Amino acid sequence: MAFRIVDFSSVQYPDGVPALRQGKFVHLVEGEEEELLVLSPYELSVFHAQILERYCKLNGFEGRFIRKSEIYEVIGADIEIIGGGHWKLDEAQLKLALFGESTIYGKFEVKGLREKVQGLSEYKNYEVAVR
Repeated sequence: MAFRIVDFSSVQYPDGVPALRQGKFVHLVEGEEEELLVLSPYELSVFHAQILERYCKLNGFEGRFIRKSEIYEVIGADIEIIGGGHWKLDEAQLKLALFGESTIYGKFEVKGLREKVQGLSEYKNYEVAVR
């Protein structure tokens, strides 16, 4: 199964993404083909559900909020939400931290995540902390 990271930082920072940033993420599996971490800066997504909504809309998946902005349900697509958490990225220091959990979606899958992230060419030289 392929693994990738989607980062919505460029949406929040259209004039240039800062090297040091942080936010929330959702960890999901799309079908049997792809596992993803979808990162979004705090300023862009107050709730983990807003990250999922943006990902679905950009990729043509239907969904709806079932409790204000807090719970988003994907409709008619094979997307499994593994969990969520928080992230802090320092591109200057080559450090990425993944931690915490989502109140709604629960804890992300920690096991093997560091190796998956470091297996991506853009993160191969990063110090990745997963907790």
